[in-house]
Amino acid sequence: MTATAPTTPTAPGVRSWWGIPYATAERYRRPVLADFDPDRPYDRKGVASVQPDTGDWLEADSGMGEDCLNLNVWTPEEPAGEALPVAVYIHGGGFEYGANTQITSNASGLAATGRVVGVSINYRLGALGAVSLSQYGGALAEASNLCLQDVIAALTWIKQNIAYFGGDPGNVTVYGHSAGAFSAFGLLGAPAANGLYKRLAGFSGGPSRIQPVWWAEEHAHRFVTELGVADNPNKLLDLDTAALVAAAYKVTPRDMGVRGGMLGTSMGVVLDAGQPGAVLRAHPMNVLASGTHRDVDILLSAGSDEMGWWVANDLDRFDPHTVEAVTDEVAGWRLPRSRALKIVDAYDRGGRTPAEVRAAFLTDYAFALPAARGALAHAAAGGNAHLLVIGPSQGAPAVHGTEMYALVGQEQPGRSAEQAERDTRIRDIVLDFATGERARLWPAVITRPTSGSVGNPPFEATAHYQAALDLFEDIDRP
Repeated sequence: MTATAPTTPTAPGVRSWWGIPYATAERYRRPVLADFDPDRPYDRKGVASVQPDTGDWLEADSGMGEDCLNLNVWTPEEPAGEALPVAVYIHGGGFEYGANTQITSNASGLAATGRVVGVSINYRLGALGAVSLSQYGGALAEASNLCLQDVIAALTWIKQNIAYFGGDPGNVTVYGHSAGAFSAFGLLGAPAANGLYKRLAGFSGGPSRIQPVWWAEEHAHRFVTELGVADNPNKLLDLDTAALVAAAYKVTPRDMGVRGGMLGTSMGVVLDAGQPGAVLRAHPMNVLASGTHRDVDILLSAGSDEMGWWVANDLDRFDPHTVEAVTDEVAGWRLPRSRALKIVDAYDRGGRTPAEVRAAFLTDYAFALPAARGALAHAAAGGNAHLLVIGPSQGAPAVHGTEMYALVGQEQPGRSAEQAERDTRIRDIVLDFATGERARLWPAVITRPTSGSVGNPPFEATAHYQAALDLFEDIDRP
């Protein structure tokens, strides 16, 4: 390795490069790869994507802006004898929030083990990256799945340049949490991403939550109407960035149950096959079932109480107030009411409140179900798939986001000894998967949803995945 370490401290035994531009992009245009200049110090954290708050929690030296396509690299301080596997992390945040400069994106904790080169990337969010506008043509003709196009550009840059940092360009694992996980598995349906990764891992997300074209166009229509440019959407190019962000926030559903439900009315990766500038040519679940990517190892994970985060932190919006309202919600997916009652009855137990009933059924429908289906589909097509459940530990419930520190090898402040043990195990699972050490993992999925677990889930992992498959049999999870 010939790279020079910058002065920015990261962790003992780790070298870091911050804010490396991997591409440039004009507003609503596809990314164009940037050249790598090894003589720059890369000692300043890069610009974060604009988002609906101040971003002061992102630890970004350079603030927020549209010129945000940068990545960070962390390597062991001592050069390895051979090229190391590369672990590329995609942050979550509902395609609206987050950056590679938050502590839960800092993969120096993985590099410190000496086993991998860690990379964390930025991508365009919200109004500038996750609103699909290519149907309007003209200057907007390339504005489809820009967030995913950015990820593909970053992986292309990594393939071309990671050897400089001691990484193996042919041994890249892409993994992410929540929106990052949906993006990672979205790569399966994007032909432009073929050959850029060897493994995919999704935590609290996977081959699902793909936005249908009908909603993507409806969402875009609401967006341009809110901004007063429905008669000429190309005017978006000249509008103030803050106005764009505010408009996208206003027209996007805020209830997480609605966003994670069957209709998929949110922001994110769009199944844009047949649209101008299409990026996603097939649904990731169908790609797994087809066997065309059977050589790609996958890992899919869900927390035992994913939606409990919104019960604890967003109850005013999330609370249905009655169990009957939960049944109405499920029946609203155009299911027979008798089937909706059966589903809700399965979760209306143990003295749960209506909000907790809703959280339990959405945890399984939105996260556990697609994880199990994806793993089984891949295994049936001849691929290697692992399933995982993350349970609570002392002082750390297994809600959405509970594992984010662990995924990049960081220590959550104030964690208990039991949580530290759980988080270290999660970190090591990421490392074992990224280095291809299958023997260190639990048995792979074959014909049943065989699952590992960490922490203390309130159920047996494999049995719970099977129960979710049985309960939601023949019900789509787009």
